[in-house]
Amino acid sequence: MTPDPAIEARGVRRVFESRKGFLFTEKSRTEALRGVDLRVEPGEIFGLLGPNGAGKTTFTKILSTLLLPTSGEARVLGIDVARNPQAVRPRIGLVLGGERGLYNRISARENLRYFADLFGLPPALRDRRIQEVLDRVGLTEAADRRVEEYSRGMKQKLHLARGILHRPELLFLDEPTIGLDPKSARETRKLIRSLVSDGVTIFLTTHYMFEAEELCQRLAILSKGQIVARDTVAGLRRLVGGDTTVEVEAYGFEDAEIERLRHLPGVGRILSEEFGPRLRLTLRSSSSELTAGAVRSALGTAHPDLMVRERRTVLEDVYLDLVEEEAA
Repeated sequence: MTPDPAIEARGVRRVFESRKGFLFTEKSRTEALRGVDLRVEPGEIFGLLGPNGAGKTTFTKILSTLLLPTSGEARVLGIDVARNPQAVRPRIGLVLGGERGLYNRISARENLRYFADLFGLPPALRDRRIQEVLDRVGLTEAADRRVEEYSRGMKQKLHLARGILHRPELLFLDEPTIGLDPKSARETRKLIRSLVSDGVTIFLTTHYMFEAEELCQRLAILSKGQIVARDTVAGLRRLVGGDTTVEVEAYGFEDAEIERLRHLPGVGRILSEEFGPRLRLTLRSSSSELTAGAVRSALGTAHPDLMVRERRTVLEDVYLDLVEEEAA
C-alpha cells in the first residue's frame, strides 16, 4: 500500500483582511497565498525558498495548524489540517527559532520538562527522553543553566531539542540557522541530516541558498504567494538554462555582439545587469562547449577591458533568475 504524502496542498489560499482609515471603515485585503499546490514525500528534506513577504511563514503556519487557509485543502500525514488539527499536532514538530518560545528564567532541562508534559510524555519516559535530546543537540553540560545565559546558537539548539522531544514524524523548520555562527550552523545542518536517518520528514524554509542546496532533495520557490518552480537542484538548473554560467563584463555591448553570444552552443538564457558604468552579461548553458574562451572568441578584440569568468550554476543563480522573472 502506497503511504500518504507527508504533505499535500491543493489550491491553498490565504487572505488577510484589516480595517484602516477614519473610524476603521476602509477594508484592506492582502492575498498572502494564491493557490499553492505542493506535495512532499515521506522521509525527504524538502526546501521552500522565497523572498520576504512571499508567503513562506504563512504557508508553514497553515501546515502546522496555527492558521486556517481561506480556501483550498492542506493535508499533513494524510490528515486535513483544517478539519482535524488535533490529530495532526501530536505527530509534528515545529521550530520557529528566534528568542521567543523559551522560558529564559529556568534551565534548559526545566524547559524540556514543561514541554514534555504538554506533549503528554509519560513520567516514566520523560526524563530519559529529555536526556536523549540534550545529548543529541550537544547541550548536556549546559542543561541546568538558565536559558537567559545561553548564546543565540545554544537557544537554537534548545528549540530543536524541544521540536524533536516527542519524536515527531514530520518536523517544520523555519529558518533554523538564521543568525548562527558558522560552527553552530554546521552542527545544526548535521543534526537535520541525522533526523532524516531516523525516518523524520523535514520541511525547511531558509534564505541560505547553499544550505538548501546542501540539505534538500527537492525544492520549491515561492514568489508573491505562488509556487513558480519545484524540482531537484539539477532540475532547477536546467529550468534556467543549464549547469554552466559564464559572466561577461565590459563598458557596454553592441546588440550584434549579444546576438552572437546568444547563438553560442547551448546558451539557454542571457541576463544583463548594470554595475555603474560597466555592464555584466550572465550566460546560462547546458553545454560543456560554452567556455570563457568561446565567449572571448565571439566578442573578438573590441573590448580590451573585457572580464570573462566561467563557473558552475548554483542555486542562488536559479533563485534570482526565477524570482526576478516573476517580479518583472
